[in-house]
Amino acid sequence: MLLVTAGFTVWTLLYISVDNVKSGEIKATYQSLHPLLRLSAGTLFMVDASSVITDTARTPEDYTRMGLPTNESSLHFRQDDGYVHALDLRTRSRAEWRNQLTTMWFGVLGFKTLRHTGTADHLHVSLPSR
Repeated sequence: MLLVTAGFTVWTLLYISVDNVKSGEIKATYQSLHPLLRLSAGTLFMVDASSVITDTARTPEDYTRMGLPTNESSLHFRQDDGYVHALDLRTRSRAEWRNQLTTMWFGVLGFKTLRHTGTADHLHVSLPSR
């Protein structure tokens, strides 16, 4: 059982399917996510394979491109520990009960969740602030 758990942990930390990301650009930034976010998201994908990450790491230029003011305190920026502390999940075209269960999943694990629209309806998941 220990070997299976270790294998699962390594797999979720290092790998994400193209089915679970909006684009190749997001897949390329997956490793920049904090390990706790990667482990939790990877576990979600095992249960709900239709979940999709729509955003991870950002730069100030990304906000300009999206037509939004730059949020200097965004957890989508690389933080002092070298990791990005937030990800966005698609909510559009998903059953509301799935979105609510996903929100509850991350909440039970101790993450902050916020469903909002910036450029589109999505679930923002982040590490809790210190």
